[in-house]
Amino acid sequence: MNPSDISSSFQQSDSGFKISGLDLEEIVHTTGTPVFVYDAETIRNKYHHLRENLPTEVDIFYAMKANPALAVVKLLTNMGTGVEVASRGELLACQMLDINPENIVFAGPSKTDEDLRTAIDMQIRSINVESFEELKRISHLAQIRGITARVELRINPEFEVKGATVNMGGGPKKFGIDAEKLDDRFMADALGLPNINIQGLHVFSATGILNQEGFLQNLESCFSLGAKLNKYFLVKSIDVGGGLGIPYKDGERELSIAGIRDKILQMFETYWFIRDNGTRIILEPGRYLVGQSGIYVTRVEYTKDSRGVDYVLIDGGIHHLLRPALIGSSHPTFNLTRRSAEETSYGLGGCLCTSTDFLAEQVKLPLSTSRNDLIGIFCSGAYGFTEGMPLFLSHDIPAEVLVHNNTYSIIRPKVPIEEVLNQQIVPDNL
Repeated sequence: MNPSDISSSFQQSDSGFKISGLDLEEIVHTTGTPVFVYDAETIRNKYHHLRENLPTEVDIFYAMKANPALAVVKLLTNMGTGVEVASRGELLACQMLDINPENIVFAGPSKTDEDLRTAIDMQIRSINVESFEELKRISHLAQIRGITARVELRINPEFEVKGATVNMGGGPKKFGIDAEKLDDRFMADALGLPNINIQGLHVFSATGILNQEGFLQNLESCFSLGAKLNKYFLVKSIDVGGGLGIPYKDGERELSIAGIRDKILQMFETYWFIRDNGTRIILEPGRYLVGQSGIYVTRVEYTKDSRGVDYVLIDGGIHHLLRPALIGSSHPTFNLTRRSAEETSYGLGGCLCTSTDFLAEQVKLPLSTSRNDLIGIFCSGAYGFTEGMPLFLSHDIPAEVLVHNNTYSIIRPKVPIEEVLNQQIVPDNL
């Protein structure tokens, strides 16, 4: 795998590394390292490819948890996406960006009263309900406000998805209402609650889906659940979740969605209620839209060998990019300063004083890798900055940069550790 295999906007040559034609060295000279750099053109290309291959009945809602940077969310909503949020903070971010509440859905297993009041007051398109207790709470809070809250029933399905990295359906889960509980009594109780409009269902069954078969299987299983619920109420919305994967390592292939439109349209003929009801299908991609746009750029501080193992030690680490350590698998990683036909395997160790702080094991880098070389950890546009633990061991919090329209913008400034320390208070009586 080469950088250009990840995105056509990434180009490495003997003269350096460029993102959409801009010199990475110039960006890093301004921001310092470590830094997260996102490419808007890569995001646009991913969105347009998805949009062009889906039926018009399918609405794309960006799963904001993947990368909640306001500039990234604005970029996507400007192109036409809705937003799937998972916290009050993400709801407030949507308010800041003046996103139409009709284009917001809210999921999450443990919503507080404050979360729900915010969503009800905003009159968003749907609150995705995870339990009957939550449904009753929404009904009560909506009654107080004199508002009818629109909801979808989030279902914990019995099925799993073929080829997914992680399956979230089947077995006991903290997410959703077990599918087998949606019987006559449950639905009668749910539909009898005041100030509630149950308009559809939500299923998030898997993540890391890299094959079309698994993607289509998930859709058909969701449509089947919708058909069962349609006898209780008019199903106007089916949220099929996201989970579309991206390749992280050699041997993994892009999810192919070419030609998928006709297969989905055939499903609409089988599940006739979708056409009869004018049902909208919501797809919630996050990683798929932004993951390949991002590079975590860090700088080599030292190289060393220890008992026959070679190490490259960098100024970044898992406090910024936790995912490699969390799942035990590295991202595509390249030396962006130099290319060399002669490579060797390194352990890519971070700056943290913990043995878990490795961004890659046995990664191939030029044998000549040395101090001040820039190392890029790719596919870091999703679950990178947002999944980090930036205060661990008191280092600076890195900047985020967006490359767009032949320029770049710092979309979240670096936070020096001095600023973090100055926010703390030591009581006078200590």
